This record gives sequence, structure tokens and C-alpha cells, in this order.
Amino acid sequence: MEYVVGIGAFAVASDPSDIVKTFALSTCVGLVYYSMRKRVLGMSHIQLPNSRAMRSDDNLSRFADTAPEHLMKEMMAKFRVSKSELHISLYGGVDSRDANDCFKIGEKNLATVKAALRSLGLVYSEVDTGGNDSRTLVAYVSSGVVEVIKRPMLMRGAAPPPRGPAPARGPAPPSARPGFR
Repeated sequence: MEYVVGIGAFAVASDPSDIVKTFALSTCVGLVYYSMRKRVLGMSHIQLPNSRAMRSDDNLSRFADTAPEHLMKEMMAKFRVSKSELHISLYGGVDSRDANDCFKIGEKNLATVKAALRSLGLVYSEVDTGGNDSRTLVAYVSSGVVEVIKRPMLMRGAAPPPRGPAPARGPAPPSARPGFR
């Protein structure tokens, strides 16, 4: 089955044929947990740094301060994954291109996710964060490999970059891809 994780949402998958995707991470952060032992993969598409202004209908995966614990608890409850077996990767959180940007959401999202992971005693591998490229993630439950497809982000008024060849489909062998091993 293919799971598509929307903005502020999450998915947990356990069938070896499952693929979990999220599209166009820019200032948002993609958080991926993988248990090699249980072959369970969880992904959150985190939109905002903190949950202080959370509405009653908001998902805990929407916020950088609540998503790490929420995703971990979902995996523990549904699949009995232990905290110690989680391999954790972070993606997205682009740097602001505007020197006058006082919000710096991407940077705040990353800092908050990292602090939340530390407070839970979780160690992460910062695989692909910052910069100025939008990222689409394609994660394979069978191996834990996370394919990252990057697209340059446009600045206001800039011409679109020339299109190159389409990215390769399917997972690269683990030795050729950053991510989980």
C-alpha cells in the first residue's frame, strides 16, 4: 500500500511492500522513524514549531514540539516498537532566502524537533536539512531506505530553473543512499 502523508499529518506502516511518501517539504520537517527489527516505518510532516496556539481539531503531528513523542507513542502502541530500536532521520527545514524574514519557520521547526527528540532521549541522524531545496520523501518499509527528491525553490520574480531529467524511481541500494542501514 502507498501512504501519502499530508501537511501536519503522519502515517505508520508495517507491510514490507508499503511505501510512505510526503511531498514538497520546504520549511516543514519530515521526521522518519524506522525499526529494522520490526520493519515498521513512521513518518510525520511537521508544519509549525510549537503547539501553543493548537486548536482542538489539530493533529499533534503538525507541531515540532509534539510530533516526535506522538509518532513514537503510535509506533509503540500499535507495533510494540521499543524506543531503543528507532532509527531517526530529519529532512527539510529549509533556510530562509529573505534576510528580512523574522519568522524563520524552517530553522525554528528543526531546532524544536531536535530539542523534543533530545528531551525524549532519542538520537537522530540529520540526513538532509536546511539549504534551499524543496524535498519529497519516498520511504520503503522493507528496507528503511528514504529516497529524497530535491527541487530548487523559486524566489519571487525569479525564472524557473531549467528542468533536468526526472529522478530515478524506486529505492537505490542502501550503500548508495544516505539514510537507514
